[in-house]
Amino acid sequence: MTIVPRLVRVIACVLVLAGGLSASQRSAGTAVLAGRVVRSDGPGRPPAARVLVTLDAGDGRSKRQTVSDDEGRFAFGQLPAGRYGLTASKVGWVTAYYGSPRSGHPPGARVAVADGARVNVEIPIVMGGVIAGRIVDAAGQPMARQFPWLLQQRLVGDKMMLGRMPEQLIGSFERGVDDRGEFRLFGLPPGTYYIAVNPSVPTGARLTTSDEVRWAMQPAAQSGQPPAPGPIAGYATVYYPGTTDPSAAVPIVVGPGEVREGMEVRVSYVTVARVDGVVTRPDGAPAVGATITLADRVPQVSVEGAGRSTRTDASGRFVFQSVPPGDYRLSARASSAPAATPPPAGAAPGGSTRLSALPQAVLDLWGQSDIVISGQDLSGLGLTLAPASTIAGRLTFTGTAMSPPADLSSVRLQFTATAAMAAALTGAGSMTAMHNATVDADGAFRVSGLPPDRYIATASWPGMRSGDGTTGWWLTTVQINGRDQGDRPIDVQPNQHVTNVTLGFGDRIGIVEGTLTDGEGRAAAAYYVLAFPVERESWSTVSRRMPAAAQTGTDGRFRVVGLPAGEYFLAVVTEVGPEDRANPEFLAALEPSAIRIKISEGATLRSDLKIK
Repeated sequence: MTIVPRLVRVIACVLVLAGGLSASQRSAGTAVLAGRVVRSDGPGRPPAARVLVTLDAGDGRSKRQTVSDDEGRFAFGQLPAGRYGLTASKVGWVTAYYGSPRSGHPPGARVAVADGARVNVEIPIVMGGVIAGRIVDAAGQPMARQFPWLLQQRLVGDKMMLGRMPEQLIGSFERGVDDRGEFRLFGLPPGTYYIAVNPSVPTGARLTTSDEVRWAMQPAAQSGQPPAPGPIAGYATVYYPGTTDPSAAVPIVVGPGEVREGMEVRVSYVTVARVDGVVTRPDGAPAVGATITLADRVPQVSVEGAGRSTRTDASGRFVFQSVPPGDYRLSARASSAPAATPPPAGAAPGGSTRLSALPQAVLDLWGQSDIVISGQDLSGLGLTLAPASTIAGRLTFTGTAMSPPADLSSVRLQFTATAAMAAALTGAGSMTAMHNATVDADGAFRVSGLPPDRYIATASWPGMRSGDGTTGWWLTTVQINGRDQGDRPIDVQPNQHVTNVTLGFGDRIGIVEGTLTDGEGRAAAAYYVLAFPVERESWSTVSRRMPAAAQTGTDGRFRVVGLPAGEYFLAVVTEVGPEDRANPEFLAALEPSAIRIKISEGATLRSDLKIK
């Protein structure tokens, strides 16, 4: 997927600076905000008629709407002074947010007007793209009542995966097929898409084989013993044009207003398998009520239902039915405390549940096994639990103006498993990505029950930061046996105990502040200033050098807080989403036009920026 950065280069949106609407200003005023809606994909930017234009005062209540005329013109009169957002929408077109350089992506830039002013703006809008096709079975016959998913490359945790559109956009584009198996997804913003189908048809029946047909057609006296029954058939998620391998999915590139037709997704039966086994505790006793998960060994897709979960019965048994071919990881977690209540008597093991429905628990026993399913049942698996790994060490504090807590047991210290968190975000992981440590009054800590993974530490306590977040304590160093880990997570191997870990906190952190102005020297409000490290290996969600973007105020001032010593790029963007801040492709696109700065330990750097 090609990412178009929201880098600010040439912007003309802040016309007159003014504050937001107060309660007394919501009455009629004397200002006028007018303009035209134009087609950005047509020669000469022709007008866009009959477009719904919405004016938002930014207070959550004062919204007004009008429809553009045949020349694309619109006007809002009797406005009090304020800063207004504008959107333009029409069925089949991509909603335009005034001032946003990416079609269909908020937020836009607010237009500031003063009392008695008349402000004219132009809102470009683009016709939505279309992906059309049909879903058929292996024989080419249409499959009705299916619902194709629209996927894009997204950053999940610190990994790029195929994922569904952002939640607020899913319902805008995805639609079911008709009785001919045909679908038409319209109004799409320009971009690169993938189509996936998770067949909504019953599975679990056996396929009839040729041997069974021949046996059935023979006279009873000659038929003999019946042949072996055919394999159980089912469906797996299929990606356009007809593969169950996400890495082999073919991307569909859609330009502004482009129509991509003839996208046929062919869905075939696959031979599914039954997977069963027994989980035992370290002493050989059945692991009653243990949580078992079955998920792709290497997650590639972030969609709901990507993993399965069940619990063992009173005999420690588990069962997964109708498992498609694939490379899987079977994981088990349990507590060393007395066994949990098993499923009710008579309940068959293997009743899969959604992972999000499972309660969180302290699980200090662990086991896992990688298995490959190729259509044959896998029975009698044995999984023996063992004590999970631990991390132990001490908290240290280096303060120049602040004192650490007198009793360090008040510190809430957590270790997050990066791979498990990414898997949980895909719907394919356990709910134990977060592990709480026990901290003694003198700062000694220990966290147990850790499966193999790469862990990052976070800490909080009452009074850790000031109300504005600019003063306080920050985690500045992570050391193991005296060696600085830098930005690298703590690597925990199976049944390994990582000791002599020092988590160092300091009350001095780097800050960059300044004022953002436009080409005419006016304060530029409602933009974002993003700082990110020069070293690309730190472009990750697990890095401590990726602070939150700072939004400029109405006076154009900004302040980025939380910068450990080092070199950074500084860029101005109109928007930055949670998936963008550590996305290597997004940051690489910003780099050529960003400025380079160097932050000393605990220093505050002044850097005024100007939009070109």
